[in-house]
Amino acid sequence: MKSSTKTNVKNGLPPAVDLKLLNIVLLLIGFVGLFSSNPLESAFAIFQLFVLLKSYWRQNLPPVVLLLFLVPWLEINAAILEANLIGETLNEMLHGSGTRAYWISSLGFMAVHLGFYRIFKKVRVPSFERLTSAAEALSFNKLIIAYLAIGPLTGIVAGFIGRGSGLYQFVTYLNEISLAILIVICLRQVILGQINRTFVAFLAAVLVVSFYSFFSEWRLLLFALFIAFGTLQVITTRTVMRVLVIGVIFGNVIFLWQGIKPLYRAYLTGQNSLTGGLISQSVNRSQSEALGKFFELTQQFYAGELEGATREDNIEINSEELLYSTLRRVGYLEFMALTLNNVPDRIPHEEGKLLKSNLSFALIPRILNPNKGVKDDGAKVEKYTQFVVSENSSFSLGHYVEYFIDFGSYWMMIALFIFGWIGGRIYRLCYSRSPDTNPLFLCGILYITLFQWGSYQNDAIWIYGLTFFGAICHLFLFRPIYSLIVNFTTNQ
Repeated sequence: MKSSTKTNVKNGLPPAVDLKLLNIVLLLIGFVGLFSSNPLESAFAIFQLFVLLKSYWRQNLPPVVLLLFLVPWLEINAAILEANLIGETLNEMLHGSGTRAYWISSLGFMAVHLGFYRIFKKVRVPSFERLTSAAEALSFNKLIIAYLAIGPLTGIVAGFIGRGSGLYQFVTYLNEISLAILIVICLRQVILGQINRTFVAFLAAVLVVSFYSFFSEWRLLLFALFIAFGTLQVITTRTVMRVLVIGVIFGNVIFLWQGIKPLYRAYLTGQNSLTGGLISQSVNRSQSEALGKFFELTQQFYAGELEGATREDNIEINSEELLYSTLRRVGYLEFMALTLNNVPDRIPHEEGKLLKSNLSFALIPRILNPNKGVKDDGAKVEKYTQFVVSENSSFSLGHYVEYFIDFGSYWMMIALFIFGWIGGRIYRLCYSRSPDTNPLFLCGILYITLFQWGSYQNDAIWIYGLTFFGAICHLFLFRPIYSLIVNFTTNQ
């Protein structure tokens, strides 16, 4: 990694990362896609990826924004890979309307990009020299102490507030500080070239502990590593090797998680069987018990001996079926396709009623409106898609689908452009609010403020609420906490 890079004099934005051979790879993949079951969609997906890389992957700038866009890109385009692998068109795979669902979603995604990029390109970002000096100023050991301290601190605050309080949601935002510190740790070590045994051992410990969760918390470590190792000027052989190593590790984690997830989740809830589905999403096991069971299931998974791994328990043990189920879970076009079959033929467009209701529910705290009811994603899914959702499932329509329900395929593009523009404004606010903050911490704060915003599948209420109140907490209310952390972790 070079220590400096040229800067665009007009707006302070560094040049794009030199992709070198990756340009040829993308061109070849796009060309091969023209001979697939979905030729135009495959080629356009690669074109989109190229646009994202050239727009948001900037030399020696942590690729936080690129990550925010790659997640929804993957959620939209994973269905193309699945359809091509099984040799079907998107229409054949997704209820006769998959192709239209793709183009509506994909063009909407580009609208978000256009709204965000017009602000992104004007924001002045820290130079690599400043990032390096900021990394040198931080103590690795003290950063780890700060990372480990957030959990107990959150527990104390949670006990003080009480789970029944309308303010309890702020405990979630407080706990997100640990992710910001994790990003800072990874950035520091990579920028300074200190990929030593202590750092690797720390990452391994974080990965193991992340499995004590009902959801895929291990993804957060992957995102932190992406931001850190993506801070480069040009793609080199060393970069490619690192990507391959990390890809192999987390590729195995993804398949492992998909394979053992139903049994492991059932164990976490205290169930002895998956018959009748999961009874809740709460963890009722201790950390040692849960991790012990996780490693037991891991051993059985790789040995092909999962106890209870039957069709009745919905455990996919066939590698091909596991691949398809993983792609279907990552991709999220199905609800858009199902909605297109119902709206507006059976159900008329809501003409903004959903947006108004979502904003009201998300932005007015329960402490001010105790009668606003309970968020029910499943009911909304069933109404517009005719897809029956089990009681304890976590499916949601996705906010793109909700914009379509409200405004139709044309006017939703305006809504998504505004959505992208708002994200850009928050991005600029992150830099303007903390000009003197250690820039490595700025990267962490930026990501945890906008990571809910960067999604295709999350529903509108979730995105509006968590992004709005998250911005208030991380950019305003928690500034004294971040100041304490920065002062503590800075070498005297």
